[in-house]
Amino acid sequence: MSGEHRQEHVDIKGRLARAVRSNPLEWIQIALAALNTLRCRYLLRCVGEGTVVGRGTKIVNFTNVSIGSGCFFQEYVYMRAGSEGYIRIGNDCAVNSFAKLFGHGGIEIGDRTQLGPACLITTTHHDYQREDLKPEFRKVTIGKGVWVGANTLILPGVTIGDDCVIGAGSVVTRDIAGGSIAVGSPARVIKSKIEGTAIPGSSGPESAGGR
Repeated sequence: MSGEHRQEHVDIKGRLARAVRSNPLEWIQIALAALNTLRCRYLLRCVGEGTVVGRGTKIVNFTNVSIGSGCFFQEYVYMRAGSEGYIRIGNDCAVNSFAKLFGHGGIEIGDRTQLGPACLITTTHHDYQREDLKPEFRKVTIGKGVWVGANTLILPGVTIGDDCVIGAGSVVTRDIAGGSIAVGSPARVIKSKIEGTAIPGSSGPESAGGR
């Protein structure tokens, strides 16, 4: 963003400082993350300026992966774009430990979006009516400013609009309109953040924690 100041969405320096204060030996893990970050930025050339990549995080098919600036990837995130797919992640995003992204059909994630621990995004669908279970690839799109709770599963072909909250443990099987709070398996919208009103006929928790 030339000529203008971009507000930092992910406080990377603050997180690292708090980690060292709580556990002085954490500097060892930070050093390993620094090495992995340098590898991803200057050798693989798939992450932008200011992005931190935690230890154990693996990027397969890195030529088909593009990650923006100011992002924070914790430990042991796994990303596989496939030989013909892609993964595109915007600026100021956060991906927590043990998340897995399979981008064979394409994954696009907007700016300032956060994925909780152990989230899974898959773009591969199998036609169960065929004997050979031939795979089909369907793109997943996640908008800007989305919060996805821990252990959420996002299935092929889904689009999640801007500013949504997806509750922990949800299974997203269909599109979620922007500004929605959705929970459950399958995930359903229980509230609109924009209007601040519950969806008629909805019940269950009003909070989508676990991020």
